[in-house]
This record gives sequence, C-alpha cells and structure tokens, in this order.
Amino acid sequence: MKRIVCLILALFAIAPASLAHTRNEVRAAYERAVAGTNDSPFAEAPAARAPYAAGALTDAARAEALDFLNLARWLAGVDPVAESAIYDYQCQHGAVLLAALDYVDHDAPRPDDMDGNFYDSAHNATASSNLARFNWMRPTILREGVEYFLRDDGEENLSTLGHRRWALNPTMAATGFGLANSGTGMSYVAMYAHDLGNSDAKWDSVRWPAAGAFPAEMIHDHLAWSIVLNPEVYDIFASDIEITLAEETAGLRFEFHPMDGSGDGYCGVNVDGYGAGPCVVFRPDFTGLNFTDYQQNQRWTVTVAGLVGTDGAEKPMAYAVDMISLTAQDVVNVEISRLEATLSHGESLRLIAAVIPAYADDITVTWRSTDETVATVDTNGLVTAIGKGECEVVVASANGYEDRCRVTVE
Repeated sequence: MKRIVCLILALFAIAPASLAHTRNEVRAAYERAVAGTNDSPFAEAPAARAPYAAGALTDAARAEALDFLNLARWLAGVDPVAESAIYDYQCQHGAVLLAALDYVDHDAPRPDDMDGNFYDSAHNATASSNLARFNWMRPTILREGVEYFLRDDGEENLSTLGHRRWALNPTMAATGFGLANSGTGMSYVAMYAHDLGNSDAKWDSVRWPAAGAFPAEMIHDHLAWSIVLNPEVYDIFASDIEITLAEETAGLRFEFHPMDGSGDGYCGVNVDGYGAGPCVVFRPDFTGLNFTDYQQNQRWTVTVAGLVGTDGAEKPMAYAVDMISLTAQDVVNVEISRLEATLSHGESLRLIAAVIPAYADDITVTWRSTDETVATVDTNGLVTAIGKGECEVVVASANGYEDRCRVTVE
C-alpha cells in the first residue's frame, strides 16, 4: 500500500551536529514546540472493548507530540520527520489493542472478539512502534510519551536504549501516534518508529545529550548518555573505545571502557538492530559524590578515543555539552565568603562570591571598594591593602543583589 505522508512545515532549521545551539535558540525552539492545551487529546473517543473503535486524536495533540520529537531531533542534529496518516491510523488501532489487553506487548495477541482487519492494523503498529504505559491521563500525554522514549528509563532498557535510538533515528522520515485508555484507567501511547524513508540521510553520529546548549530537564543522574555511530563511517568491531566524561567546575571526571563494560559507572556497546547503527552507552555513578543532578551552567566534555573508521584510520571524537534551563532562572541572592577581614599594608586576600542559585542565567558579579585609599579589589575578588583605615568590599550580582565584607587595614 502506498504510504500517504502528511506534509508539514518544519519548525526547526536543522544544523549539522558540529554546529552548537545557543541557550536562546533552544529556549525559543522549545516554546514553539510546546504550545500547551487543556483540551482532551481525543477528537473521537476510542473503545477498548467490543465493539472496538479506533477513535481519533485531535490535530493539536498529534502536532504537539510531533513538534517535541522534532525538537529533540534538532538538538541531536538529525532531520525532522513528517506525520503519516497511515501510521496514525495504525498506531491508533495499536493503542486500542494494548488498552484491551491492558499490558504492553510488541507481539500483542488478538482478543477473541476483535475483528481480523482491526487486529492486523493494530498488530502492525505494536510490532513497529515505541510503546508506553502510564497510570495517568492528561492533554499532554502524547508529548510525555515522546519524552519517555527519549529518556529510556529503567534498568531493562539501559543496555540497548532502543526507544531513544528509534526516536532519533536519522534514517526515519515519518511517524504516527496513537493513544487509548484501558478499563482500569491506564493510558497506552504508541509512536511509529520503524520508518526508514530517509535512508540516504547524511550523518556521522547521534549524541544524547547533544553537543552545545542542552536542556538539563532532559537528562538526569539516573539516565544514560549515548552515542549512535554510523556503520558506514565507523568500524565498531575494530575499535577499542575509551570515553572520558568530565565537568571541571565541579571537579568530576569519569572514565569508561565500553568494550569490556568497565569504568566509573555503567557502560557498554550494543549492536542490535535498534535505529540506524551500533550504540555506545555510558552512565556515570554519582554515588558518594556531592552531586544532585545536571543543571544549568555545567559544562560536560566528552572525549572518545579508540574509534576506528571503516577506512582503518583512527577517528577520535570530542564535544562539549552546555547544560541550560528551558526557562529563565533569576539570581535571588549573592553571598561573600567572609564578612570581615583584617590585613596589613600590602597584604592581599581572595574573596569568593557565591551566586544563588548557581544555575541562574547570569552568574556574573562585579566588585568594588568603598574606599580605594584603604583597599582595592580586582574583577576576580582579589583584595589588596593600600593604607590604614576601614572600608567595605562590595560584590553585586548582575540584577543588583549585594553582599559586603568589612576590611580593616592595620
């Protein structure tokens, strides 16, 4: 059957993975993708028991899910996908099948009272889609399903990250969505994933988190990092991969050897047929470290050594991920490291200013002395005693919060 693809205007201009996005660009793209709605996602309610009815989703619900998927693909540097009416049709039937069974199964069996044609469409979707089961229902649940696939939570998914790899598959050209509720109140989401209509896509690797500005809301300490490698570019079996993941400001550094699964946390290489190529998976172990979660203003550098190309040459990889917040974060206070100091003539003292919160948009500060005949202070908080007397060294955040240290020069 000829596939009918719904034509859409791409919301995001796709840049090569080597071109990093900025914080403002990501925030603007997120606002365009997540319009928000308080309406029901159903234009026509499905029925998960005989007589079965596929129902239909609203244009707004499907558009929000598609836009969020394309936001993620834009972050990862791969082409956007379009919506297929055929895939929507199949996925809606597939969601009803799962709701009727009230469990997730890619090879979902046919209920005795379900029509054969209905089941055939439904089974084609369950066998070819990312599937999710939630114990809630709200207007944004389709988009939340896409977010779930990108996270790929759970230890059972850790070694493969198959949902994420299908969602970010650079050779995918179209997708579709389905949603239905079971009699017990569970919600079932289907997103068609096995389309390969963009098989001529030009790509090198798909990284998640992606290089450049990346939303901290999309990665958490229990989730894995991943690098999918184009098998036409890299020879995974000739490679002996070593990965270093570091955040210098926090003094964090992790090393991984995915080929044998050793390192500072979980790591491994999966060559199963999820998405477009083999996947390197690594997740740092933060146990015992003073680490809460990923947040804005962290800069994580990834260095990959030991990669070998299909031409036999070494192909090292390095990139940086700048964590950002999807919403503006204001400074609410600034605190200086000490409130009083006594110095001798010519003596120096370094003061440290802590901006609160550390994940605010602008954490720059300015320094000044109330009497430079007594003490001066440079742009880095270095105080130098000049003459006998007292003064205050003042630190100020970009939005006007201040703290002071009284300096006495003997």
